[in-house]
Amino acid sequence: MTRETKDDKDVEIQENAAAKGARDVRRDLTYDEAKEIAREEGMRPAFYAKVNVLNDAIFEIGMGRYQLELFITAGFGWMADNLWLQAIAIVMPAVANEWVGYPHIRLATLALYVGLIFGATFWGMSCDVIGRRLAWNSTLLVSGIFGVAVGAAPNYVAFASLIACVGFGAGGNLPVDGTMFLEFIPGPHQYLLTFLSVWWAIGQVIGSLISWVFLAHYGCPTPPAGEFCSRESNMGWRYAYFCMGALMIFLWAIRFFVLPVYESPKFLASVGRDEEAVAVIHKIAKRNGTTSSLTIEHLRDAALPFLSDETDLSITTKFSTLELVKHSFDNMSADHITALFSTRRLALSTSLVIFCYASLGLGYPLFNAFLGTFLAEKNANLGNASLNATYSAYTYQAACGVPGSILAALLVNWSRGGRKFAMSFFTIMAGAFLFALIASKTTTQTNALVSVASFWENAFYGVLYGYAPEVFPTPSRGTGDALASAASRFTGLFAPIIAAYIPDSVNGPVYASASIFMLTGIVMLFLPIETVGKTAL
Repeated sequence: MTRETKDDKDVEIQENAAAKGARDVRRDLTYDEAKEIAREEGMRPAFYAKVNVLNDAIFEIGMGRYQLELFITAGFGWMADNLWLQAIAIVMPAVANEWVGYPHIRLATLALYVGLIFGATFWGMSCDVIGRRLAWNSTLLVSGIFGVAVGAAPNYVAFASLIACVGFGAGGNLPVDGTMFLEFIPGPHQYLLTFLSVWWAIGQVIGSLISWVFLAHYGCPTPPAGEFCSRESNMGWRYAYFCMGALMIFLWAIRFFVLPVYESPKFLASVGRDEEAVAVIHKIAKRNGTTSSLTIEHLRDAALPFLSDETDLSITTKFSTLELVKHSFDNMSADHITALFSTRRLALSTSLVIFCYASLGLGYPLFNAFLGTFLAEKNANLGNASLNATYSAYTYQAACGVPGSILAALLVNWSRGGRKFAMSFFTIMAGAFLFALIASKTTTQTNALVSVASFWENAFYGVLYGYAPEVFPTPSRGTGDALASAASRFTGLFAPIIAAYIPDSVNGPVYASASIFMLTGIVMLFLPIETVGKTAL
């Protein structure tokens, strides 16, 4: 079966889905066609058959209360990710005034990224082994507890250590929450995964507002060289961390007690828990005020023609608790990784997605992780060194990220461009405006260009974070997201090192960031998979 034939078939399936409205849509495929598509997507044919049954069942239920609640609670995680990234950038000048000064304070970002790497890897890969819910119900709580603890740090070493622990919790938010949300929404509404990035922008706004309030009122002005502020005169950044940590714990409580989630039915089907997968589908239907006609026989009948080809016949087996634990440890192997490179097309797609995450993981913090410092130094050079001017500008640019996320959600469904064109265009535009920022001559120009750059940055991240989970197959989706997120955090480790020792400490990091954005935007055009109009497997 050629790639063109498969694409034509997928288009036909999508066009007929509304008319048929049932799980029999994918039965238009022949046995050989289904096997070939499953091979290209890096999954077993029997599971491919089952996941299409589940996709049709979710389509039959449609968008409803459960998915809307999930959009809100998944948004908490995306909000938390950017809030913690921005928090360290915003409070960095205040912490430097109290302890270590420049350039060494920038290495605190290094501690955060170490935590983010371990968090993205641990939570992302574990959700393919023991399920999505454990990570979903843990990440906000972990980051919140340690976020509160950061505010009580007695010295710089404790501060950096606790920041790393915050990163460990926050690192799981994007890979886990995106995976969870995608696996519960009907195919025609997958653009909402991109729209989740509006929460990422909101996180930046909230972090900016909290920090602005406390730092402007309880911050210590920059002391003379060789001197430092006392703790009592510099409590603003501590109050900010107390507040943000408490906010994360509050959001976790909403997730856990008020709007709890079910385990992903696609994950359950991938580890042989078919009856539980069917039960979850019916629970979603009930929560949405509707019904589902899905039965366990539908899943088993779909998989049955492929069972003779399976090396693991347990896909329709109900495991005991002990067997599930043993099975989870058996899955702690390289299988989830090798599945992402099992075909030439999937290997190219996975490699380029990881490259894009890695390059943007370096380019984004080179500018944004030190934006507070950049604004303070730039405004000081322009004759406006007040704390209020710095943090008000920071808040304005954060707010401009919100419409960027909205534009991203609108453009990803444009059939003539699709996901690849949208994120390439947004990334190149972000780079172009950062180049213009270097030449800004007034405070007004600086604030305007920073705000416009923020608009495009939130737009390209929104598309990228929605695109990646769509191209990874369900059994290895968490692992794929974990590898991409870990690559992003790993390259982010080098941002504080580059920024600390680059010759031009004000414009140098901005120039490097802009160059990386432009290059990555071009590479995005070579991604082999376009996901617009297709339901994720």
